[in-house]
Amino acid sequence: MVENVQSFHGPLSERVRSQVVAYCGDLKGRLLDVGCGNGLLFDELASYANLNCYGVDRSVELLMAVRQRRHGEVGCTNGMMDQLPFRDASFEAVTCLNTLLNIPSLELVSGALHEMMRISSGHVIVDIRNGDNPYMRMKYWWHGRHADFPTVAYRLRDIDALFQAGGFRVEQAFPSGINLRTLAWGYVVVGKRNR
Repeated sequence: MVENVQSFHGPLSERVRSQVVAYCGDLKGRLLDVGCGNGLLFDELASYANLNCYGVDRSVELLMAVRQRRHGEVGCTNGMMDQLPFRDASFEAVTCLNTLLNIPSLELVSGALHEMMRISSGHVIVDIRNGDNPYMRMKYWWHGRHADFPTVAYRLRDIDALFQAGGFRVEQAFPSGINLRTLAWGYVVVGKRNR
């Protein structure tokens, strides 16, 4: 499958990455990026010596690009987000950025998110496009009807409920774009394991 690498460089995608990098600056340990794509998050996290970064993606081509650019600094493996090839609680933090919008239903998002929570001992950080924003909801619905792949805007309250069902709580939800609940373009959602 040919990936649209240009989509990883859009303004909203870049904003999401910068919010996650700012949050991850205080974390230590192993971080897994689910759906790591071409590894742009790893480039931005390279200056944080307290994090050992790993990536998983379904695209072998993109994983090869990460390996070449990061010269073995990042462990990469091929895999699917609903069956992650890792033991329970094997990462301090698990991120999944600019990916959930391409999962066609909340039921499938639930399966993927529960798998991410299974392998995280501390944090799961994801982003969504805001399903409470009428423009974003319509934009992604329209795109999904006319494109070869789905795009979906999800509601923050639904993601919060999925975190709670998995034994996590939403620690923070950073809005992207406008800082109003119904007008934000999306959210970076930080889930933290209940202790």
